[in-house]
Amino acid sequence: MRAVRTAVAAAAVLVTTAGCGLGAALGAGPARTAPATEPGTVAAVTSAVPTAAVRGPVQVAAVPLGGPAGSDQLTVTVGRVQTGLVPPMPGWSEHCDVDFPALQYVPITLQSGRDELAGHLTVSTTAATPAGLTPIGVFFDGSAEPYCQDDPPFRLTDTFWSHGNGGRATAYVVLQDAVTPATPQGRAEVFSTLDVRIDHLRVHSEGDLPYTPGTPTVGALCPDDADAICVPLP
Repeated sequence: MRAVRTAVAAAAVLVTTAGCGLGAALGAGPARTAPATEPGTVAAVTSAVPTAAVRGPVQVAAVPLGGPAGSDQLTVTVGRVQTGLVPPMPGWSEHCDVDFPALQYVPITLQSGRDELAGHLTVSTTAATPAGLTPIGVFFDGSAEPYCQDDPPFRLTDTFWSHGNGGRATAYVVLQDAVTPATPQGRAEVFSTLDVRIDHLRVHSEGDLPYTPGTPTVGALCPDDADAICVPLP
């Protein structure tokens, strides 16, 4: 396990004790910024299916943070849905045994004013999510190595820790087998039916001192938990 290289889980922000990236918030090594592409993999599938024409990036949350850790501000931005590409994370394609041209993913970027922010991001389905979906997973860049080593390999929660990356961390919500003969353009509409929750916000470098979300200027706290931020995927 290693720390997040890049940023109310985004991810989950946030992402859970059962997530692939638990070690990232428990003191793993420093993070690095992911390259724009996965060498030798993305180029091979780019021509298979064009990037989905979905709007983005869109800021979905802006929340003041306070408490024993001091004060901060967290913003959450959702990027464009990408089709037929692997997430731009070093090593992801080497360890995740999936049909890459059939994937869709959406990036979620968390940005705080202070480095060393950690948390959980959890994705869950809702009553509006189509039945019979293939696996959905969330992966924070740099939060686990190798990726997809758990059972199941796609998990709905991951942990982030922004270490040496200016308070920024990026999660990728990945839908497996989105591109099929019946859905050649993928299933981008699925993402807007998912719930995304960011919680367990804390400053890892100071003994995991907690943050408490304040009243959002953009977005909303979760109705069942005032310490969690719920964000939509447009």
